[in-house]
Amino acid sequence: MKKHYNPLIFFLMMMFAIPLHAQIIQGVVLDSKTQESLPGATVYLDGTTISTITDENGNFSINTKNSNATLVVSFVGYTTNRLENPSQYFNKKLKVLLEEQSINLDEVVVGKGPFSRKQMMKVFREQFLGESRAGSSCKIENEDDIVLYYDVSNNTLNASARNPLKIKNSYLDYEVNFDLQELVVQYNYKSLDKHNQKQSFFSGTTFYTDISKNNKADKKRRETFYGSAIHFAHTLANNAWEKENIRLFVNGFQVNPADYFKVKDTLGWKKVTLIKEPQKSVKKLKKEKGSSGHILISETNEFEMKPTNFNILYKKDKQSVVDFVQKEIFVDENGNYNPIYGILYGGYIGTLKAGDMLPIDYYQTIKEMQKQ
Repeated sequence: MKKHYNPLIFFLMMMFAIPLHAQIIQGVVLDSKTQESLPGATVYLDGTTISTITDENGNFSINTKNSNATLVVSFVGYTTNRLENPSQYFNKKLKVLLEEQSINLDEVVVGKGPFSRKQMMKVFREQFLGESRAGSSCKIENEDDIVLYYDVSNNTLNASARNPLKIKNSYLDYEVNFDLQELVVQYNYKSLDKHNQKQSFFSGTTFYTDISKNNKADKKRRETFYGSAIHFAHTLANNAWEKENIRLFVNGFQVNPADYFKVKDTLGWKKVTLIKEPQKSVKKLKKEKGSSGHILISETNEFEMKPTNFNILYKKDKQSVVDFVQKEIFVDENGNYNPIYGILYGGYIGTLKAGDMLPIDYYQTIKEMQKQ
């Protein structure tokens, strides 16, 4: 959700006059070698609908609208730059240098692999877009930019993209620009069988264009949000379990979330701390040496406590398995959390992929709907 980004190449230029309350970031995008301007480069806030294009001189100006999402600068044929915490650049002018892309050695596959591109693309669509109604409705317009490679040494399907993927999500009525860094699907043995998968994950940045007319997609988007990972994190951070109709279970029994989590306000985030591990009671095992010399394992009448996962249920039909890999996560007002890989999911949420993703500030839309 490898979780490393390539180093960013950018320099801060001279200060210029912007009121302290402004939310505007200005800068120029140049070729790192020639220092020539790059007109038509895309500048956007990751996971939002906020974007702009550089002018004929490579200059840009973007209103962050109080969002502190990563600022992404991309241009066809060049590596993408990502600037974290863009609010720190409000009173500075940026000089963003983009490096021309070169073909990586790992993109050149010598010889024929165990699976055809058609077979690997089928898995890619399933693991990247998903098989929900939203995921199945998605179409990638530039699939030729996807690089696929099956590594037989560790039974792993790897994917990346030479250029940002242009995705049309017909179900949720979004056009999505997805700058895919990597997708990895690991298997137990050489196979593409979904029942043989160990784990899968992908990473990248996104920009959304709303193509819905007359609020036609509002209901579908709302249904997609409820029961999602973002909805769960927002509910957890705001102790809104009853309001949001989500229940927490351990070992098949509903439990009080306050017994397991502590929430504290910190620097504009909600700090969620796991204070008690979920556990289940299991029978102890006994090992004995059989007459043939083999070790026999059998259950005893004694019990011991073993770690287990949480289960959550939204209404009556969306059940998910939740595993807190990190003891602490930080959740913003929209339900986005960090570290993103701090929580692992199975069940319903585990089936959701890029096709089910919404803009990171979508909860603001939910709030407006709740007021009506």
